[in-house]
Amino acid sequence: MKKKMFSKFSNILHNAVEALAPQLSLKEEFVHHWKSVTAFFMDNKGQKLPIDQTQIPEHLEQMVVLLKEEELNAELDSTGPCMEYLLQHKLLDTLYSLGRTDHPPGMKQIVLQFFTKLLSRLKQPILAHVSVHRAVNRLVKACGEVQAAPTESEEIQFLCTVCSLIKSTPYLVNFFIEVPKLNSDARKTSLTKDAPRPETGAGHMTQSADIPANSPDTRTTHSTSPNTANGPCSAGRNFSLMNSLLSLSHSADSRVAVKACEGLMLCSSLPEETAASCIIHDTRFCTEMTQRLIEAYLKLPAFISPADLENAEAKWGLDVITESEDHKTFLGKRHLVSFLSWLDYCDQLISIANPMVAKTLAKSIRELFLNVIMEPSVLQASEAGATLATAYLNRCLRTVCSPELLSEFCFFILGHERLPEQIGETTPEIRHRLIERCNHLSEELSLVTLKLFDTLLQKDDEHIMHNLVLRNLLGRNYYKVTPVVSEEVNSAQDKEDNSKTPNDTSLGKEDNIEQDSKEKPSLNRSSSRTEVHKIVNCFLALLPEQLKSSYQTADSGYDMYLRDAHKQYRHICEMTDPWSWPKEPVVIKRFVMDDFYEGAFLRMLLDKMSHLLEQSYPVNLQLTSVVARLALLPHPNLTEYLLDPFLPVTDGTRTLFAVFQKLSSEIRNKLHAQSDLSQQLVNVRRQLMGTSTNLHRKNPYRKTTRYQTRYEDQNQLEAIIVMEEFCKELSAIAFVKHHSEVNRPS
Repeated sequence: MKKKMFSKFSNILHNAVEALAPQLSLKEEFVHHWKSVTAFFMDNKGQKLPIDQTQIPEHLEQMVVLLKEEELNAELDSTGPCMEYLLQHKLLDTLYSLGRTDHPPGMKQIVLQFFTKLLSRLKQPILAHVSVHRAVNRLVKACGEVQAAPTESEEIQFLCTVCSLIKSTPYLVNFFIEVPKLNSDARKTSLTKDAPRPETGAGHMTQSADIPANSPDTRTTHSTSPNTANGPCSAGRNFSLMNSLLSLSHSADSRVAVKACEGLMLCSSLPEETAASCIIHDTRFCTEMTQRLIEAYLKLPAFISPADLENAEAKWGLDVITESEDHKTFLGKRHLVSFLSWLDYCDQLISIANPMVAKTLAKSIRELFLNVIMEPSVLQASEAGATLATAYLNRCLRTVCSPELLSEFCFFILGHERLPEQIGETTPEIRHRLIERCNHLSEELSLVTLKLFDTLLQKDDEHIMHNLVLRNLLGRNYYKVTPVVSEEVNSAQDKEDNSKTPNDTSLGKEDNIEQDSKEKPSLNRSSSRTEVHKIVNCFLALLPEQLKSSYQTADSGYDMYLRDAHKQYRHICEMTDPWSWPKEPVVIKRFVMDDFYEGAFLRMLLDKMSHLLEQSYPVNLQLTSVVARLALLPHPNLTEYLLDPFLPVTDGTRTLFAVFQKLSSEIRNKLHAQSDLSQQLVNVRRQLMGTSTNLHRKNPYRKTTRYQTRYEDQNQLEAIIVMEEFCKELSAIAFVKHHSEVNRPS
């Protein structure tokens, strides 16, 4: 108590003396404050007073104030005497040394605050000065050395200040990348080399490609083979700023961890190739980001209801769920939110990162997480385990938006193949197994797999549509040619065809695409040229009137689907416009097959549509959702294959309309003898409408609790209602597509 009172008294006396002292110049006052700081260490060598019982914080604060005042009064781009004194006498190096010892206790905290204020308050570009960036870099390396240190808050504030300066002037990042000096032998070797340094760097890159990833020399190879022309001098580079931010990102204080992650995001987005190369090859950044994702995934609950997983929302940031809140909602929500939040962070980081960093991190997630952890989980024999793993994969896919990471997810699920799929093809295994599981005996596994494909079809990636559907339709082998021209024209056409190379496998777009109007006049038929009202009536007339129950409600027409179809089609057109899809049906030579095969995915969908009466209501809803997404895609080959009832097809080719026709006949044969069938359908519709205001897109996981009567053939009645509504939706989609085609500028 006496010491504290004496300290306060000495402060008052010191301030009084300063007030009575004659007016000093800015430099004299600046030097006075600095000498007061150094005098403390000369006069109090044996004492261990806390920093707050000394005058050091006030003196350092006044030094920053004086520097700011000098900057305001100085001319533009000029350095004042206070700043010159700071630079010439290497005050920052001295302060770093004092802060490193943390004597008196708390000195490191005060030094960090001084550096932060100095860099953030002054507008002068002082960081480029050697006396500044050398001391700043040394202090950066001192951050994050100790976990849960009392100076974590000051450390992260300081690092974020440095990051913001680098963001505005990216070349400054090079001051924080240390390249080790060559020893004398290595220096002689590099001087006697005839090849220029860029070629030397490329040589190291080539050599590193032959070393396995698990080789003992992997770390050395990575550090000597950056994607820049730095030559052998780049071995073992140290990116101090990234390393310190990585350490602080593990802080138990969520605020410190979030700020550290923001700093990592900022550093990884720098346009400097040197920084990007160093992040990839000389830091543990990509590996650590992926490893934290793996650790979070392995903590996910072994059981979770589909509804809870579906509704869980998580965005990277400060949304932290405590253990008590975890038990109030559902067990494991804290771990689920933690995993999804970190995945969201990785996705955001990849979306803004330097292309080199983004590609490497996405590839790391694919190789270490998806291939090693996720694939065995999805392919496991246990139905319950496979269902949960597929649900988690679907939730991950919903979270991912960055093009690089989305591509890796797509290649993981679907593979890289783009040529036509062959019957019996089973590679990649995960794609083959997922399509098979859509017809699994386990309804839950079938449903969650259909939802995964539904999510895939909503993603902005052309490879998804091409791999699943289009690659087997681009040869247009489903179309049956019906000659309508004279023999002379046919003869001339044959001569023209024979004059061309029959087995042209060129990848050129112009050489491979044959517009129907040019080479095959009989192929001009497409749904856009067929009168749209005929198509609409074909779908609406599939079910006889006595099997329609919507007349009892206000939604008897297909017009209720027009608004949604128009909105969805406009959104999909905006998404697919950069893909340059043709406007008319095309035949691409390298996609032509001897016999038409729709592909495993389309075949599975048509098979399931033909078994509509035997499947549950949730499965049928999810199935029609997937088919509707395909029908909305603005590719002319897919449009005519799915939506044109008048399309002439080759023998053995199934279309969606043909499947519906067969299904309609099956319904009439099975249920025509029931006298009260119409009333039963009306009752079932009312039951379904009682559980959801939107019949066709009801949540398949929601339990129906208002059923008052359960009919013996309830599933079949619900399937008829689903088919009735789906025919309306397809009619609306066909109408919207036709309307868009008519109004399209030529």
